Amino acid sequence: MTPTVTTMEGSVAERFSERTFQIINDASLALMMSIGHRTGLFDSMAYLPPSTAEQIAKAAQLNERYVREWLGAMVTGKIVEFDSASGHYHLPVEHAASLTREASPNNLAVTTQWIAVLAGAEDAVVEAFITVVACRTARIAGFTR
Repeated sequence: MTPTVTTMEGSVAERFSERTFQIINDASLALMMSIGHRTGLFDSMAYLPPSTAEQIAKAAQLNERYVREWLGAMVTGKIVEFDSASGHYHLPVEHAASLTREASPNNLAVTTQWIAVLAGAEDAVVEAFITVVACRTARIAGFTR
């Protein structure tokens, strides 16, 4: 049976589209937060005064170009603050309280790693959907695909 569209409520469609974009943005931000956790950037920033990307990279012993790109994502996601006048980035103590290893068991950044883990398993899950359906439908006499 094919679904039919009689009328479409524009505001409902617009809200759904906005929600979908927010899901995509949040998933991307979660991956970037996972990088911040795994590289120790959140831990390093928690002890630094407001600093430049170069200073943060040096403190974390990481590549400055990648740290700068990561910081851009963190600022856009409102995780890290940026002072454009000084060029300094800062992880507020209120955010560090949920993002650093020292904050355990309240370290929420560690859980963002699950997004990458789940994404890595997506192909296997999709294959299981297909294989299980194929196995079950093959048992039905006279069923053809």
